[in-house]
Amino acid sequence: MTLKTSSLLLIFFFLAGLTTACKKQVSVLVVVGGHEYDTTEFFEAFHSLEDITYDSISQPDAMKLLASDQALDYDVLVFYDFIPDMDLKDSTVFLYLADRGQSMLFLHHSICTFQRWDGFADLVGGRYYMPEFGADSLLWSDYKHDIELEVNITDSNHPVTQGIEDFTIMDEGYSNVGYMSGIKPLLETDHPFCSPVNGWVNTYEQSTIVYLMLGHDRHAYSNEAFQKLLVNSIHWLSIKQTQ
Repeated sequence: MTLKTSSLLLIFFFLAGLTTACKKQVSVLVVVGGHEYDTTEFFEAFHSLEDITYDSISQPDAMKLLASDQALDYDVLVFYDFIPDMDLKDSTVFLYLADRGQSMLFLHHSICTFQRWDGFADLVGGRYYMPEFGADSLLWSDYKHDIELEVNITDSNHPVTQGIEDFTIMDEGYSNVGYMSGIKPLLETDHPFCSPVNGWVNTYEQSTIVYLMLGHDRHAYSNEAFQKLLVNSIHWLSIKQTQ
């Protein structure tokens, strides 16, 4: 090996190491609680996400953290909780986060949280109507487990769906879900037991929001397209957080 070749290799490995060292890890807080789920497989999925580190916290303790400046230390907040009867006073927590432009990703049953506050639907971009909370019976949403969803990508150029083709996933479907005006649909399906739009982007106050209806159990967590949606969503939201 010549001296010139040796020097070039040293420079290459130095730059490669520098790039790796400088590559930013996205910090995520995962909020859970209020609903059973395949815990081990869920966190295994997050553990495998590239260039992402996470902490997790359960409700009701999560609300105390989210109400503090400590929540703003995270690049992205991921919600996988299910608290339909959340106290109306806790709306101030979400308003606080949105006012500060905190990026948020809501997964699957988290859309059912906070049935008493209409502003939560405006934040997430949609609403699952539960009969226990006084919704008109014509508006009631429904669910069906273990259905095979053919999911179509509506915008393949969006960062959340980039590199993902139409896919099939075994998951739980939500039907008769309400959509807020202004959302940007990213995922659609024509399954009779699932609402047609099952993934979107929303803006609320200063915050950018992504909602993915997918993610009921281990069958969904292990789906390659779902994992890619998680990675893309978190990385894109982390960038929006800094803008």
